Amino acid sequence: MNMRMVAVTVVLVLGGAVTSAEAQGLGYAILGPAGQQGFFGTSGLAGHAAAGGELLIRNRVGIGGEYGIFGGEGGGLTIASLNGVVHFAPAERQRGARPFVSGGYTRLSNGEGTFNAWNAGAGVDIWARERVGVRVELRDHIRPDDRGNVHYWSIRAGVAIR
Repeated sequence: MNMRMVAVTVVLVLGGAVTSAEAQGLGYAILGPAGQQGFFGTSGLAGHAAAGGELLIRNRVGIGGEYGIFGGEGGGLTIASLNGVVHFAPAERQRGARPFVSGGYTRLSNGEGTFNAWNAGAGVDIWARERVGVRVELRDHIRPDDRGNVHYWSIRAGVAIR
């Protein structure tokens, strides 16, 4: 099954669940230091900026998407991701810290072409107000390669809105 079919299936399943459950949207803009590591060694410090959103069912489990730019002295990449996400704090909590994990499919693009990858992340949304908070996250995009995996990691912080 190709990745398009997986994405369509996930959206349809979640869409059906949303009709029978309370759904909430969450958006964010985030940036921070990043780096690259793989078969070629380790590159110098880079940066990763992105914007994304999540559709959460019962304010806990859902699907997210993100688009961003990863750049450094060696050039840049655009990164598009489709993820599953789980938030661990109780749904009733309107303020305070809400840890989460996410993971899924990533499409990396640069002047040389496009590459399939996967990603994993963990972080926390800290809600100072009911609708505005701060997101802090560690994320790694892993591109499989015959010569060895390539990691595009980042430590990011930004604003979250719900």
